[in-house]
Amino acid sequence: MENLLEIKNLVVEYKNINNNTESVLRAVDNVSFCIKSGEIYALAGESGCGKSTLSKAVTKLVKPLSGDILYKGKSIFKQSKQEKKEYPAKVQMVFQNPYSSLNPKMKILDTLKEPLDINTKFSKNRKMAVIKQVLEEVGLMEDCLHLYPHQFSGGQRQRIAIARALILNPKLLIADEPVSALDASIQAQIINLLRDLRQQRELAILFISHDLNVIRYIADRVGIMYCGKLIEENVTSSIFNFPHQEYTRTLLNSAPSL
Repeated sequence: MENLLEIKNLVVEYKNINNNTESVLRAVDNVSFCIKSGEIYALAGESGCGKSTLSKAVTKLVKPLSGDILYKGKSIFKQSKQEKKEYPAKVQMVFQNPYSSLNPKMKILDTLKEPLDINTKFSKNRKMAVIKQVLEEVGLMEDCLHLYPHQFSGGQRQRIAIARALILNPKLLIADEPVSALDASIQAQIINLLRDLRQQRELAILFISHDLNVIRYIADRVGIMYCGKLIEENVTSSIFNFPHQEYTRTLLNSAPSL
């Protein structure tokens, strides 16, 4: 499999102003790794280690201080005008909280149609066909289109959020703690849905989580982050059975066994 996304020596810093004193927090510190087409790559680590900041850099929500991000071998910071327009459609994100990631004033039909209105010139019938297909893929019925987000359960809302992320047929899905706000039984359904979508769409997924049991189940490869650094990376079985770093061993020992 070819590399879909490459992170090269990425550095992201935040300025912190406290008591009129300015300091700098290095949230991502010289991180490098790659994600192959159709692969599920998981980033693991405790809260505040830089996982979410890295994902925001990939989606251009934060600007790195240095380093590079390559999509299909080309820097996302040196794209043509057309490539800059197409990139957000190819790299989509599912956020942690399905309660806050959907607009409460928009019906589901409008939520799913909006990306198509902005990014495509599809006819009305073509848009509806795409919406119905994506709904079917995430396990929702067509009659949900005329309802509002508050009329759904947490798991259903996360399915809607996933449908919105898939509507433009992305090649990379960034899932930032996508099940941590859900009940355990619903978590399993969403995890299995993501695995199925990977197979059906040949979709690469950057899966961000602190839940090692979930990561062990879903990921092909795992990167361990600590204080902004990527300290260990390997295939999932090797990370869990033969960890090299003391922090990785501590992290694994802290996870409840199922």
